Amino acid sequence: MMMGMESQADNFAAKRMRKLAQRRAVDYTSPVVRYMQARMWQRDSRDRTVLQPTPAAAIDMLPPAAYSDNPSTSFSAKFVHTSLNKNRCSINRVVWTPPGRRLITGSQSGEFTLWNGQSFNFEMILQAHDAAIRSMVWSHNENWMVTGDDGGAIKYWQTNMNNVKANKSAHKESVRDLSFCQTDLKFCSCSDDTTVKVWDFARCQEERSLTGHGWDVKSVQWHPTKSLLATGGKDYLVKLWDAKSGKELSSFHQHKNTVLCVKWNQNGNWLLTASKDQIIKLFDIRAMKELESFRGHRKDVTALAWHPFHEEYFVSGSFDGSIFHWLVG
Repeated sequence: MMMGMESQADNFAAKRMRKLAQRRAVDYTSPVVRYMQARMWQRDSRDRTVLQPTPAAAIDMLPPAAYSDNPSTSFSAKFVHTSLNKNRCSINRVVWTPPGRRLITGSQSGEFTLWNGQSFNFEMILQAHDAAIRSMVWSHNENWMVTGDDGGAIKYWQTNMNNVKANKSAHKESVRDLSFCQTDLKFCSCSDDTTVKVWDFARCQEERSLTGHGWDVKSVQWHPTKSLLATGGKDYLVKLWDAKSGKELSSFHQHKNTVLCVKWNQNGNWLLTASKDQIIKLFDIRAMKELESFRGHRKDVTALAWHPFHEEYFVSGSFDGSIFHWLVG
């Protein structure tokens, strides 16, 4: 009897220790429902109610898709949450699962951590690679994820995080970036061994190896519609390649340091490049010319992302942890 009392007391003490903290969550359902209701009788921006600049008007706010004429609604202005792993190590890659339910992080220790996208809870951790994970990308049909690591290995994953295939000797050195073509039949990888490789996805077989960079290739992206690859490397060059023939089409010498990131716009005409020289450049491939330079970062520009539907809006991330929002022109 006494034993029971004691264990109860212990339980109570353990319960009492836990701090009652309010769990933050991001719930986007109400604005989406409101948007779908409003769409029934609103043609477009002409019929939309004007947002009032008061906190009380937050409930009238619609999702960014409703404001196709106004990119400023897409700024994420509020910091929400920090999630920490039990064993701390660098996070090299972060991708959303295609439905947006979970966030997958690839770490220096070769682990995937899955976090819930709405309530930020920890969901799962698995040892995915033997070396540090350097690149992760989802196929366009959203069925497959391909990842690359520091040892030059490439692995295929299904949506349930089941590892289907592993190619341990894809590259001789670290696989820095991966990108799928529009049909998902092929994907490309770039590596510190100076090569860019085009792979047949179904057979996981190398189709051709593109050589021309004089040093590590840090970034690669497949054009949204053409058989065209853009790569950026440690030799300060941005190169365009024909994926079918494996020929190098042209080189841009505009950057003064390592090109860390290249990103095609959905329109297929604009190529954005970011470099260690703290400058972001925009090229138009119709004229093969530099359109604009974006200066403002104080440190290496390490990441770029175009907005999914505001064609002229992009964000850049820097080595010092700052994120800049830009409008082309």
